Amino acid sequence: MPARIASPADRDLLVEMGRRTFFDTFAGTCTDEDMVLFLDTSFAPEKVAAELADPRSSFLIWEDEAGACGYSRLMGEPDGRVELVRFYMDQRVIGTGAAHALMEETLRLAWEQGYREIYLGVWEKNFRAQNFYRKWGFEKTGEKVFMVGNDPQTDWWFERRL
Repeated sequence: MPARIASPADRDLLVEMGRRTFFDTFAGTCTDEDMVLFLDTSFAPEKVAAELADPRSSFLIWEDEAGACGYSRLMGEPDGRVELVRFYMDQRVIGTGAAHALMEETLRLAWEQGYREIYLGVWEKNFRAQNFYRKWGFEKTGEKVFMVGNDPQTDWWFERRL
């Protein structure tokens, strides 16, 4: 089943899925206070609504028989590059091929939108995600600080051509 492009009506779904999947993946990697601050800031309904309204931003939602189980967000830049800002999957579908299918659709959408290079940030200790991205041809090109609440963590930049 192909991914669908999110609409403003998907705001609450994206808020809930973003909060839940980020927590499920990263609980215990920072203090509870930093996690709550990050979730409340990054997945505030008004912030997600603004992201949905931004013409440079595209969300894809992956659904199976049980409902929405993953999503990605692309954010285009004027230099012909696009950032894969989010790529989140429910724990229940990890290992089922759903992430593979969503990545295929995400890269196809980026290409169709005219981008020729895609990049993303991935936590330096998220080895499962790093391995997944490497299988898709992404290579480490640098590092950046990623704030989880007030906790500065190190993300690695990964890039590839489309």
